[in-house]
Amino acid sequence: MTSMQGVQLSSPGHYRLRSDLAVPEPGPGEVRIKVAAAGICGTDVHICSGDPSMDALIAPPVTLGHEFCGHIDKLGDGVDEAKCPLGAYVSAEMHEICGECPACRNRAYHACATARIRGINLDGAFAEFVVVSAGNVVRLPKDLPVKVAAILDPLGNAVHTTMKVPVQQQKVAVIGFGPIGAMCGEIAAFEGAERIYVVDVADKALARARAWIIRRELTDRVTVVDGRDKPVQTIVDRTHGGVDVALEISGHPVGINNAIQMTRPAGHVVNLGLPKGDSVAIEGFSKNFIFKGLTMHAVIGREMFRTWEQMLDLLQRGLDVSHLVTAELPLTEFRTGVERFGQGLEQKVVLYPNGRG
Repeated sequence: MTSMQGVQLSSPGHYRLRSDLAVPEPGPGEVRIKVAAAGICGTDVHICSGDPSMDALIAPPVTLGHEFCGHIDKLGDGVDEAKCPLGAYVSAEMHEICGECPACRNRAYHACATARIRGINLDGAFAEFVVVSAGNVVRLPKDLPVKVAAILDPLGNAVHTTMKVPVQQQKVAVIGFGPIGAMCGEIAAFEGAERIYVVDVADKALARARAWIIRRELTDRVTVVDGRDKPVQTIVDRTHGGVDVALEISGHPVGINNAIQMTRPAGHVVNLGLPKGDSVAIEGFSKNFIFKGLTMHAVIGREMFRTWEQMLDLLQRGLDVSHLVTAELPLTEFRTGVERFGQGLEQKVVLYPNGRG
């Protein structure tokens, strides 16, 4: 087999399914993985729509896709087969790091200053095969469902965000109930948060949050707050001073300011959401941030590999996110999947480049 199917971005906003892409060969220190399943991310939606905020990151022509799982198919020179056995069920950290910058030297590999990302500026996993560095491979439990293994990348973001500070017996706000916000809610509930407040401004998201509460029988621990109707006042009043931890997932300037304002003095605000603009104005900076003695955390990706270990432990202990996969499609229906996901009609879409096993 010398050619394969894959979704290739040829220029900003222009992509198509090709059947003549060369099957990648692993170089020294790399492995080739036969892709079992791959998830569509919000970043993919921005790339495929030609969002100018992505222009500095993408490097077309490039095969898209950075959420995936599969089986090791071929080893490059120097790879230890004991660590990367052929046929092993795996996922991988898709950030390829330099290992030399100050962050890497301090073992904060997730914050590598010159990291490149497979599926964005290196060829990725919306294809039958993908190549990654052997050191980035993560072995998976055999009983982990493929559709869940396909979305470990965003779940890792949610784990990193939610567990940045302890949430057990804490009052937690989740601002933005998209796929990652929903994962954060699941993790906070699973980890024993005392009270969770879910905030969003979209009717679909609010409806999904309410349905989740009923399905999980969490009505005594989770409150849905409409972000269009004085969410800060509502939450500060109900908590008698503010939440202990605010998880800001929306990236909207209003959401960022709300997160700060609804957090109690000496509390924590954890920021994952990315604003569209280059700057965000903090309202009442002295009053709402400095004088309250807040701690602000910035989350990028997953800690390598602490987050992966935490995530797999949570899944083995019973964390269930399988219901977030609301559409499963062949790779040939990528366009349908990215459009439905972009319109908010699906929570997570999983693609099967080699057919469903």
